[in-house]
Amino acid sequence: MITLAVDRNFGHEYSKQELTHLMTSIKAVIYARVSTQDQAKHGYSLESQIARSLELLETKYEIADEDVLAVVEQGEMGDDPNRPALNQALWLVEQGVGNKFVVLHPDRLARDLKLQLFITERIWNAGCEIVFVEMDVDPNNPESLLLYNIQGAIAQYNKAKILANSKRGRRAKVMNGKIPGVRRIYGYCFDKANDTLVVNEVERDVYLMMVDWILRGKDGRQMTLTSVARELSLLGIPAPSGDKWYQATVSRIVKNPVYTGTFYYGKTECRQRAGRKEIVRRPAHEWQSVPVPAYIDEKTFHQLQERISLLGRRNRGAKPKAPYLLKGLVRCGRCGAAVVAGAPSRDKQTGEPIYRYYACSGKGRKIFEVGTGRQVHACAGRNWRQDVVDDYVWRFVCSCLAEARSALEQIWGERSEALRLTEVKTRRQKLLSAVAQKRAERKRWLQLAAKGRVDDSELDEALHPLLRDLAELSSQLRRAEQELASLTATGEGGRAGAAIASFRRYLAGGIGDSEKKQLVDLLIRKVVLQDDVIEIYTAWADGAYLRGPDSKNVNAGQGDGGL
Repeated sequence: MITLAVDRNFGHEYSKQELTHLMTSIKAVIYARVSTQDQAKHGYSLESQIARSLELLETKYEIADEDVLAVVEQGEMGDDPNRPALNQALWLVEQGVGNKFVVLHPDRLARDLKLQLFITERIWNAGCEIVFVEMDVDPNNPESLLLYNIQGAIAQYNKAKILANSKRGRRAKVMNGKIPGVRRIYGYCFDKANDTLVVNEVERDVYLMMVDWILRGKDGRQMTLTSVARELSLLGIPAPSGDKWYQATVSRIVKNPVYTGTFYYGKTECRQRAGRKEIVRRPAHEWQSVPVPAYIDEKTFHQLQERISLLGRRNRGAKPKAPYLLKGLVRCGRCGAAVVAGAPSRDKQTGEPIYRYYACSGKGRKIFEVGTGRQVHACAGRNWRQDVVDDYVWRFVCSCLAEARSALEQIWGERSEALRLTEVKTRRQKLLSAVAQKRAERKRWLQLAAKGRVDDSELDEALHPLLRDLAELSSQLRRAEQELASLTATGEGGRAGAAIASFRRYLAGGIGDSEKKQLVDLLIRKVVLQDDVIEIYTAWADGAYLRGPDSKNVNAGQGDGGL
């Protein structure tokens, strides 16, 4: 017997000699199917389907095993018309391979009446006889065809009924406050006995640390999702699956609302259409909620999402060739579109830039009027001088830093000394553990070198990144210990005062463009540019903004720019 396990990567093309050999040697084609990948992997019913089909061919038709070709379908749905093994088997019989098409039961052939009739018609039109092991079908007997069609309708009904009962059972379980199975959620463990989520204390602390990093930064640095993933990897914190932290993994975790204390069931629905699963999002009013342990409140979660959205806007697009202090922060007050770096004005002789501009992205959108085809600009108005806008916003930032205590206290939020101490202690402990692991790894490499098991080049290649990571971790550990000592001695108010004094010293010494950008990103949430007015939305005043009465452009050489 020849067995073909056909999947969607099957790409064998038969030569004329191979096809001729099959046409002359094969008398029957067996089709066997299982419906899930797990069944396909373990072969739960494939062997029995083939064995029973061979037994029928030998006893009833006296066809030996060597005259049979078995085509195996692994993990495909019965209502899918595009199954690779089925298409292969049908193509073979249409080429004249075999005169009997053997299947265990009609529901192995199809679980959809319309599809069953279509496949049956193709086989009979090829001059091939359909043989079912568990029932007889006579194309010339009306009663036999009626029973065959009823069987197809019943198979389709049973499939739909099983899916409906399964959904109803899961919904009933949710109504009783239980979760009907769930994929891995970082920070929780699934209690199978009670069908609910329970706290994973280690992962909960990591999650809270991630939230703190994104909202408040780490060691004075703004943290993006990418830098959070890098920092977790450096600390040696295990990833949810595998040994790698991905930016997408961090994003999925911090955007999940389950950590506010509510697990939502039924947000999406899996529908099967022509054998293919389609995930459809359901309206919010149809979701079912189950209470779970909360790690953050709703207000913190919304602040977290706003921060993530802001980080995405700030880091999008290509990096401009010249420093734009407000990259990713600016919106157009005329149309609400994002403001980007525009084309500069240039010297006619040398071609060197004279002035650089912020430009509304809505001005360049390709919009055309129905009927005339005329291009319509979504935003009409002048550009804004980059140096004028940046200078005004930077002067505003400097004025804020002069009286920064209240602003910084509102940015950091009302966080108790005890909570902050706990967070710093947890971070210090993780850093101590990471440093110990790196030192132990360095010691192992040195021992291997001493025993002559690795040469100098291998030792250098291994120690170079190891020492770099160890130096970074040691530096972070020192900063954590300094912060812990400061909190223990002076409390939260002392920390704010020290930070303000540090900012003032920072400004007095003069700073570069990248440092200015970091401060602006920390203190400014959004800047809206009107034709002659700048609106600055700060990080410490929700919904409030400041209008700049002295923001009108008075510089010479403005050209066609606004402000």
